[in-house]
Amino acid sequence: MNIETMKELAQRIKQQKPLIHHITNLVTINDCANITLAIGASPIMAMDIKEVEEVVSISHVLVLNMGTLNENIVKSMILAGKKANQLNIPIILDPVGVGVSTFRKEAVRNLIENVQISIIKGNESEIKTLSGIEPKCKGIDSQGTQDID
Repeated sequence: MNIETMKELAQRIKQQKPLIHHITNLVTINDCANITLAIGASPIMAMDIKEVEEVVSISHVLVLNMGTLNENIVKSMILAGKKANQLNIPIILDPVGVGVSTFRKEAVRNLIENVQISIIKGNESEIKTLSGIEPKCKGIDSQGTQDID
């Protein structure tokens, strides 16, 4: 993407002020809100199963970040994702630490089986795991080609 295209996209975001629905990592929730505001969009952080469909219905993008995962958040993500799919709202998935535990692997598998994801954002270890390669990793940090023994 060239610089002119990036400038045009930035201008469109500032003009349209899209609502970005985040079901996100509690560790980075404030950063996500501030970054969204900084680019000229509006953030909303709605995670409860009682409101995710309603909120995604008025949103322009759904961001799913699996950093601080629990069963209720997974259910909310699937429900919001299905609604976003019905409304043709793009979904960005960040499968944080997917290779670290069986729970995370199963949660991502369940999500991908039930929801059409538009973009997957991940580090090398996360992408390898999603591709069926079992990297050795430590926490959520990518170990790159220097996998830990």
